[in-house]
Parts: sequence; C-alpha cells; structure tokens
Amino acid sequence: MSDEFQVSPTSPEEISTIVSELNASFQTGRTQSVEWRKVQLRNMWHMVDENESSIREAINKDIGKPMVQTQVLEIIIVKNDILNCLRNLDSWLEVETVDVPPPYENWSPTIHRRPKGTCLIIGSWNYPIVLNLLPFVGVIASGNTGILKPSELSPHTATLIAALFPKYLDNTCFKVVNGGKSIAQTLLQFPYGHILYTGGAAVGREVMKSAAQHLTPVTLELGGCNAALVTENANVELAATRIAWAKFAAAGQTCFAPNHAIVHESVYDSFITALKHTYESYYQQNATVERVGRIVNNAHWKRIMDFFASTNGKIILGGHGHEGSRFIEPTVIIDVDESDPVVQTEIFGPIFPVVKYSTTGDRNRLLQALSSDALALYIFSDDLEQASSVMKSSITGSVAINDCMAQITPTGLPFGGFGKSGFGSYKGKASIDTFSHKQSVVTVPTLPEFEELLGWRYPYAESMETVEFVKANLEEKMQ
Repeated sequence: MSDEFQVSPTSPEEISTIVSELNASFQTGRTQSVEWRKVQLRNMWHMVDENESSIREAINKDIGKPMVQTQVLEIIIVKNDILNCLRNLDSWLEVETVDVPPPYENWSPTIHRRPKGTCLIIGSWNYPIVLNLLPFVGVIASGNTGILKPSELSPHTATLIAALFPKYLDNTCFKVVNGGKSIAQTLLQFPYGHILYTGGAAVGREVMKSAAQHLTPVTLELGGCNAALVTENANVELAATRIAWAKFAAAGQTCFAPNHAIVHESVYDSFITALKHTYESYYQQNATVERVGRIVNNAHWKRIMDFFASTNGKIILGGHGHEGSRFIEPTVIIDVDESDPVVQTEIFGPIFPVVKYSTTGDRNRLLQALSSDALALYIFSDDLEQASSVMKSSITGSVAINDCMAQITPTGLPFGGFGKSGFGSYKGKASIDTFSHKQSVVTVPTLPEFEELLGWRYPYAESMETVEFVKANLEEKMQ
C-alpha cells in the first residue's frame, strides 16, 4: 500500500514565533475569562459535530479504522467530554475553602485554580481525535493557551485538524504544529506551563529529559501489557465476546486493549471454544481491512508479523497478513507460557495470546510478571469479592470488571496510567487538575489582636515570656 501522503510540516523557524505569540496572548489575560473559555469549548464541540464525516474519512484513510468505531470511540467521547466540561466548569473552578484549626480560620485560607500558561499536547496516531482533542479540552477549560502537535503517522487527520482549528478556535491562543521527529524536538526546546505526551515509553523518556531543562511539569500517557483475567467464576461466553471486541478494535492498535488473556484452567477450553464462536460471528470467515482496519505503517506491520515466527504457542485462528495492504488477520494463539515473546511486550496489533493458570498464587505471579504497572486490568468474574481482591493486589491505571475498555467512556473518570504505563491523568475534572495550578491563598487580618498573636515572629520577641504566650494562645486553640 502506498504511503505517499504526508503531513505538511510547520517550519522550525515558525515555532519560535508561535510560542512567543501564544505566550503574549496568555499575558493579555484574555483566557482568564470563564465565559471566553466556554465559547471556545462550544466552538470545539461544533468543530467536531459539523465535521464528523470528514473526521471518519480521514481516520479511515490513515489506518482503515471502521467508521462506527471512529464514531463511538472517538467522536462521541470527545463531544461528551466537552458537554460535561461545559456543565460543570463553574463548579470545578470555584474557589475552594480549607478547613483549618484555630487560630488560622480567620486567615480565610483558600485554593484557587490558575492557568499554567502555554501548554503543549503531543498526540498519538492510533486514536487521532480522542488522543489529540480530549486533552486539549482541558487546556482550554483551564484557561491556557496551547499548541497541539498531532502525530505525523496519521497525516490525513493531522491535516484536517490543522485546517479546522483556525476556523473554529481563537487562532491567537491555539495553534496546530505538524511535522515529524525534528519538529517535535524543536517544540520541546521551549518552556511550557505543562506538556502532555501520548505514545511509547522511549519517546516519553526523551520528553521528560527535554522538559527537565525548563522544569516543566509533564503528563505521560504510555502503553503496557494489559491483561484480561478470566477466572473460574466468569461468564465465559460473555468474556470471549467482550474481550475479542476490545482486542481487535482498530486492528489491535489501542493502548487500552487487552494484550493477552490469563485464563483459569477449569474454563480454559470453554473460553477457547467461545472465542472461536465469537470470531466466526464477527468475521464470518471474511476478516478484511474494511472490518478490522490496517496497521499504521510497514515497520509496525513487520514488527507484529514477527510474532508469528517467534511464538512458542499454537495459532488456532488467523495467522496471516498482507504487506501490500498492511493487513493482519485477527489471530488467537493458545498454549502460551509466560516466557513467550508474544506476552513479554505490548503487541499493539491484532494478535491475542491466551495463557493458562491454575492457582491463586499462579494467577498473582502471572499478573505481576506480565502486566505490572499496566494501563488497565480487565477482570472477568461473577464473584465480585474475588474481583475486588484481584484489583487490590494489582495496581494498574484503571480497572474494568466483566468488560474491556468500558472505563474510558464515563465522562467523570480520569484517563491515565500508573508506573511504566505513565503518570498523571486527564478527562473531566481531572483535566482541570492537570492543566491548572492550585494556588494557596491566605488573607491575614490587620486588627491589633491578630498582630498580638503574631508578635512572636519579630526579633524583639525572643524571650521565654513570648514562648509561654505562644503556648497559651496557640497550642490551646489548636487542641
């Protein structure tokens, strides 16, 4: 398949000007207005709503993602997050009072959420609307100016976003910068109020190094080997249906998708049988690019295809690919052990290995060995006490019980990882927390009696009489 279309890059010389202009716009104070922010958020909602067809088409050109997946997993999520933000922004930005002991209650201690300045969002290619626009909602809502740098690996979508931004949003406050690695490196030379990066860990480390030069706060949204745990108490047929959907959506190129399954030996065979039935119902022996999607580029296609040669397991479904169209069949591999290369790294493609476990100790060991610090954990069990126990013993960015990827849909839930899968979060109120600075404020009374309480601070107060006064007037009030 041809990779001829490329994004038109922003020139490196422009970037310095863009950053300076956005910093200057922030300094005018225009973004401080909550009503102004709401106008921009409404404009972004209309930008998505009025261009849904173009968005679906662009993403389909980039990675062949089926239209319905783009609508449900990208467009609707962004639109709902904007609406949720508009409904709740006033309350999220309210000055927060702090309950403090005497004598400080008269100091009116409060927390104010202040914009951080110009923020940089470096998005990803696999969900090029959600992973670009969703964090940018937080940039706008928090009163910042911002730069969005979409991935050059989704050039049609990146080009569309660059064309739409100035038509709908304040072009003096929000800019799109397109280009590849060199453009990203140029962007990272400047200080920002906050940087949010979505992608792989290797580049995430480089982002951190660059940000450290300016002590810029960073949020990293990375990947991980998410496990789908199928316990002996699971509804096996339902588990197979829901896991297969999440695994093979977007040709397996979803950071929240299950990387592999860990299945109890008592239901292992029935789970494999259910997977076969699900596979047949999904594809009717006709798994095609149109139904599955394609791999983003030739390098990723070859990397994923290499698993077919390196695995020690048995391929029972799929197992073929076509380099010209960058297509790989949805594939199931059984009889996989924990040393197999296919479960040692994030696949990020439509290959689904299934591992067997027998005891609780075996289960916990496999979760720790294969899915430590993952972006998500999926637990299938009709015994909710068992599910809760598993959840507490394995720390991941998020958890869904008896489903996969369901946790990304509710507008109030943060989107983020833990440990090796990233840190920080956004979406809903979490976006306000990420892209705002919590400023502590006190207003100390000027009345004489309060000055008497503060007399201990001054140099002439160095005496035992002062110490006794402090003990009598402060310690007593704090009890």
